[in-house]
Amino acid sequence: MIINVKNIFKSFRAFHRKAGLKGAITSFFKREYKNFDVLKDINLRVNEGEIIGILGENGAGKTTLIKLMVGLLHPTSGSIDIGGYTPWKRNHKFLKDISIVMGQKNQLWWDIPASESFLLNQKLYDIDEKIYKDKLAELSELFDVKDKLDIQVRRLSLGERMKMEIIAALLHNPKIIFLDEPTIGLDVVAQSKVRDFIKYYNDQYNTTFLLTSHYMHDIQSLCKRVFIIHKGENLFDGDFSNLVKAIKPQKKLLFTFNDLPSSEILEKLNNDFSFKISNKLLSTNLPDEELNNLLSQLFKLDTPISFSIEDLPVEDTMKEFFTDPKKFI
Repeated sequence: MIINVKNIFKSFRAFHRKAGLKGAITSFFKREYKNFDVLKDINLRVNEGEIIGILGENGAGKTTLIKLMVGLLHPTSGSIDIGGYTPWKRNHKFLKDISIVMGQKNQLWWDIPASESFLLNQKLYDIDEKIYKDKLAELSELFDVKDKLDIQVRRLSLGERMKMEIIAALLHNPKIIFLDEPTIGLDVVAQSKVRDFIKYYNDQYNTTFLLTSHYMHDIQSLCKRVFIIHKGENLFDGDFSNLVKAIKPQKKLLFTFNDLPSSEILEKLNNDFSFKISNKLLSTNLPDEELNNLLSQLFKLDTPISFSIEDLPVEDTMKEFFTDPKKFI
């Protein structure tokens, strides 16, 4: 086990005042503060080499949890052990073992080429010259950005900048990488390349990844396990595919008839299985067992031009889940 988060609570004290002149004058003489509980009794264990997705709505506490695990924040109470270190003590060895990429915040200097920032990271992390050159060559080759290294960061596209951010985060070969919305704002091609790279790097180096993302395709393609925070509390920790099936245990069937059966036959069949017919295309969403029974009946009626069975979109499933999460847990 490389990460052990135990009974973590985190609260913030925020200034509060009413709107308008009266509120401003009142607050000048007497300030009012409110305490906000962002995380409440969070427990999480992660094994080395895992890719785990951290999910939750905006404001659930995902980014706060990551900031605690990298030592940018102190908890109100509880303990965190990352590879044998307490994050907020900022031990130099600990800082060499981790890295963080935040999709909404730039770490590279905008007015100089990415290669200059990489050299700075080499000095900060005391990376051997040969190791640095080999690592940079490998990463720039994998991301296909060799010809972009000496261009000002501000002149790069969003996708190219994100690739450079990830390269900068990996030059010192960290054991644990925290990715907070790494594909936000990227086009589908750039998203796919980032996902492929994470898979490759995890497989090649057994690096542990903790990933937050609002793009469910990121989570579905990368994370077998997810940890869900809801209003600052542990809500779910387990297999993502099993959770999706529990929320919406249905699949979509598309069946294109060669010869459309009579309306009487279809009406009778529709009494047992609810579906829609448009021209010769039958479509429906059903659980596995019902879908198999319907498919068996359809093959008795006709040999189709084509048919397909698809999982329902994960985004829609998780949207339904977050509407009333405790209904499914």
